[in-house]
Amino acid sequence: MVTNLRDRASLRCELAAEVVQNFGEARLQVTGASMLPTVWPGDVVFVQRRALRELQPGQILLAYRNGALIAHRIKSIAGDRLITQGDSLPHSDPPVTSSELVGQVVSILRGGRDVPLKQSHWRRVLSAILRRSDFCLRMTLRAGRRWHRLRNQELVWAR
Repeated sequence: MVTNLRDRASLRCELAAEVVQNFGEARLQVTGASMLPTVWPGDVVFVQRRALRELQPGQILLAYRNGALIAHRIKSIAGDRLITQGDSLPHSDPPVTSSELVGQVVSILRGGRDVPLKQSHWRRVLSAILRRSDFCLRMTLRAGRRWHRLRNQELVWAR
């Protein structure tokens, strides 16, 4: 029996990784903020199974590591290892191996709308700011939560 929240979260992540491996795709709701401003907490990502040789720098991958799922952008490929980094994180992750690779994020859904995967110039600028300033990261998350609440209220009023 699973006794604590960490065990439950780890089991959910393991199950999601297995679904992608066995069925080729899955939809997952994002909880972290490491990929701001491209991917926000609450966004739904569509992941498809991919082999390491099919991936390229600039794409977003999903990896299963240490009981957690991590969706980060590929910075470079070094042989049979992928170097990844969250858009708003200051450092690269340890290399992702093919055994940790779950798949590629092929689309993002936010509030019922598709979000472009590619980083625009302005997203790259905002990512650079968020990597260097915890204060800006917190303010961005706060503004995003407020915008989300206001948008949900507008949808309720429109009914």
